[in-house]
Amino acid sequence: MAIKIYFASCKGGAGTTTCTVGVGLALARRGERVLVVDGDEHYPAALTIAGCAGLQTYTLEEARKGACRVKQAVIEHPRSPNFFILPCAGCEDRKYIAAAVTEVESLFDYVLCDSAAPQVCERAAVVCEPYPTGIKGADICLNHLRDMKYKDVGVIVNKVNGGLIYDNRIMPPKDIAALLHAPLLGVIPEDLGMALGTMRADSVKAFKMTAARIAGDGKKIYQTTRTYLGAGGFIKRKMRGKI
Repeated sequence: MAIKIYFASCKGGAGTTTCTVGVGLALARRGERVLVVDGDEHYPAALTIAGCAGLQTYTLEEARKGACRVKQAVIEHPRSPNFFILPCAGCEDRKYIAAAVTEVESLFDYVLCDSAAPQVCERAAVVCEPYPTGIKGADICLNHLRDMKYKDVGVIVNKVNGGLIYDNRIMPPKDIAALLHAPLLGVIPEDLGMALGTMRADSVKAFKMTAARIAGDGKKIYQTTRTYLGAGGFIKRKMRGKI
């Protein structure tokens, strides 16, 4: 039986899909078979972020209509063994999406549901931006999940700029998690290339640490302020403020 984790956010643009894919790729590198379920019914952004755009043959809606089986709508990553994506674009039947997850979960070690099938997941991760609107949105999302009787819910703080923390312009991720009364699952640095399907080495490292914590055998949290220390860090912060 796969470990099913619901990735959620009440605020658009927090990077829920990006974090779902990043954690999924990191778990796959650990040797786990991972399925990412992209719950966006209009556009399967997970395919682009993971570098799988254009590889879809069947849709989940076609499976719902009986034209193919659910597992035929699952896409295998061509360069990352053990990583698979099930895009839900075109399927508006949320109950069928949950049923589809249940149908194929035995094929995987982890099923990461991006805004999809919360009723079949036993764990949840709320993606939060380190800004007032993002923190408020995460608080609303956490309360909603608790109302749904989720007991294992943590926070991933995404798009963290270490220079802003160093200058006391945003809260450190540990303080954000404490304010939200939720365990901190991971910290992901600001990386403008993620939406284009690329990741810097520090982002890959951050997702690796997050995946280890989710798997239960890691304790490290990525430190985003490290590169902003010293004289070089001062220059970097000033340049970042001008951009």
